[in-house]
Amino acid sequence: MSGFELVGTDHIKFTLGADAQGKQIFFKGRNTWYVYLSAVQLLRNGQPIAAPKPAPVYTVQTVLDTWLKVSAVQGSALSSEQKQLVSAGKVLPLSSYDWVENDHIKLTFGLDAQGKQIFFKGRNTWYVYRPAVRILKDGKAIALSNPAPASGQINAKGLNLLKSFEGLVLEAYIDAVGVLTIGYGTTTGVSPGMRITEAQAESFLKRDLTRFENAVRKLVKVPLNEDQFSALVSFTYNVGEGALGGSTLLSLLNRGDFQGAADQLLRWNRGDRGELPGLTRRRRAERALFLGQDFTAFL
Repeated sequence: MSGFELVGTDHIKFTLGADAQGKQIFFKGRNTWYVYLSAVQLLRNGQPIAAPKPAPVYTVQTVLDTWLKVSAVQGSALSSEQKQLVSAGKVLPLSSYDWVENDHIKLTFGLDAQGKQIFFKGRNTWYVYRPAVRILKDGKAIALSNPAPASGQINAKGLNLLKSFEGLVLEAYIDAVGVLTIGYGTTTGVSPGMRITEAQAESFLKRDLTRFENAVRKLVKVPLNEDQFSALVSFTYNVGEGALGGSTLLSLLNRGDFQGAADQLLRWNRGDRGELPGLTRRRRAERALFLGQDFTAFL
């Protein structure tokens, strides 16, 4: 295989690679197929690996009769076209959610059971008073707490995400985009054949993180919570300060469009030869962390 990804909850989409003679493998003229997850076993270097986990399903449930609103203000301040009454007990699928000002949650609705996008009055993004709803993950309520402001350093969740995707390699190697790399993705001061200890790798990581934490603090002009800051540090560690500085992501973020910025993360998943499945998972994980969601499903 040259790549694979989980589709839905029980199928894998896989792209066939080249055979021992270097020829691309096709079946009936196609090299991309779908297969039932339980019918196959995935191998890396001949050893079984765990199948990818399905992404969690998020929904919102109203616990009171409440208004969906076009902004995080009192419903009485809005016209009838700017709000939608939803009765208690209603459950709706979510694409994303984010805690915002005035004890409100910004909701972006997802697809219904028939795969159709949910809209109210032509909109799929609304604000709701936080005490009036519960956020459910796979049918179970999750705690909602106001995220702390960023401390200026990557948090434990961000560090876990970064280390999981960078991996630890103690001998210099060429990465997927052709850069000489060592340790946890360190690219500065690396020479061919270089070897280091795990302690040195941690030291390099700490040094490099300071650089990228400073870059995020300098470039981002809006307040961030710890998860948002940490997701951006992981992203910048991977793509570089220059890429963040010139990105649409940063432009949207500095205009206060947090959802738009989060969605831009998903665009940064390609190498010289096209989409890289590992980068796709990393961007999904960073987006989830940025939005305060469970990113571990993508590790």
